[in-house]
Amino acid sequence: MTGQILRHAGHVEAVRVRFAAVHDASAVVVGDETVYGRLCRWIIGAVLEKHVRQDELVAYVEENLRLIVAGLFREAGEQPPAPDPVRAAAVPSLVAPVEEAARPAMEQIGPLKDVLDELTGRPDVIAAHAKTWWNIAVALLAMAEELEEFAERDVPAWDGAAEHQRLMGHNIDAIKGLSSVSAAFAEITESVGVLVAQTRRLVRELVVSLAVAPSDATFQRLTCRIAVYGVALDATLTHLENRLNG
Repeated sequence: MTGQILRHAGHVEAVRVRFAAVHDASAVVVGDETVYGRLCRWIIGAVLEKHVRQDELVAYVEENLRLIVAGLFREAGEQPPAPDPVRAAAVPSLVAPVEEAARPAMEQIGPLKDVLDELTGRPDVIAAHAKTWWNIAVALLAMAEELEEFAERDVPAWDGAAEHQRLMGHNIDAIKGLSSVSAAFAEITESVGVLVAQTRRLVRELVVSLAVAPSDATFQRLTCRIAVYGVALDATLTHLENRLNG
């Protein structure tokens, strides 16, 4: 029975170590607000606020798993393992690489590109952030399913096994919830990315129009575009807020 307990503890510890990749990836996707640009940065305020809670829950579950592993080792009469930095470093990254999208010729002009980045953000980076959130959601769900399998398959009949399974069940449910929230963050980030891309196109068109044909008709057309864009933006933001709170 001691061997079974230690094997189960090793399985749980392996899952706990993988939580480091979740922490690292989520830190990347919220660590630089400038990718949303000055015109759209305000949109992500609610997302950042929700992410703080998400990160706290990830840390809470990770600590729970650490305590569970320590308890299992004590049950087996062994010392808990020391942290293994080599093992942690070997965990695959969940951060999606940024794939540079093809840019119009005018955006390849250094100063103009810098201005557009500052004002309207980086849709290609935001797309990578959305993919990272999807990676986090998939990884968390896989962890929950593995822990569920371990709890059913590994746990022998020892005094306290029922309590252990109860605690594991709470953590498994929490991880599944974190996965669902991460998937929602992915959807929201994708939607914000679309808004950022639309804003970038609108600003680019405004610059070109004012440089080439600064007429009353041009201003009227752009005013209509801005009004339509504003209505769409309001509807999208309402949807995003409902998705976050749902």
